[in-house]
Amino acid sequence: MKQKHWCGMTSRMGTVLSGVFTIMATQMYLIFERKFLRNDNCEENDLWAKSISNMINKLIICWSWKIVFFLSVITILISCFLLYSVYAQFYRGLLLYIIWIPVYETVNIVIQILTNRDSDIAEVRIIRWFGLVSRVFLHCFWIFFVINEAYTIYKIKSQGSILSYNRRVSMVNGEFSHWKTKKINFPLHH
Repeated sequence: MKQKHWCGMTSRMGTVLSGVFTIMATQMYLIFERKFLRNDNCEENDLWAKSISNMINKLIICWSWKIVFFLSVITILISCFLLYSVYAQFYRGLLLYIIWIPVYETVNIVIQILTNRDSDIAEVRIIRWFGLVSRVFLHCFWIFFVINEAYTIYKIKSQGSILSYNRRVSMVNGEFSHWKTKKINFPLHH
């Protein structure tokens, strides 16, 4: 079966590069955002705002570094599992990655929106948004390869299980007919 190429890559190569990209981009994001997500101005009195939405916003802002760090660790683990899943031909690992990346990026966008007001320098806000938007677009590009590889693996696995089932049935029939012919052609000695 000839593999299709997109942008000069097979879906398998694109999926591997997707996992490597996600690991590297997540680590760079943590290094860059560490300085801007730490908020030492959070006090217990500030958290209890007048409305629930203000309280939730303050909690997210105050816990933004911990939230981002936790999600990034999970993302790196899922990306490593993606690389293993490509090697082991395990399509559920690819599906986990396909589901997780939009969740991860959505949470990062929400945190970016809420914490962007704290940056005094306009250039820093622009660089933070540029980094986030470019990473989201690159994830959209790479996820196409992951979806395609997951479909390919699923198709191969489902055909493999049908073929192995047919082989078992034919082997049983073949062994039975072979045994039956031996039984019939067995010379009787009296």
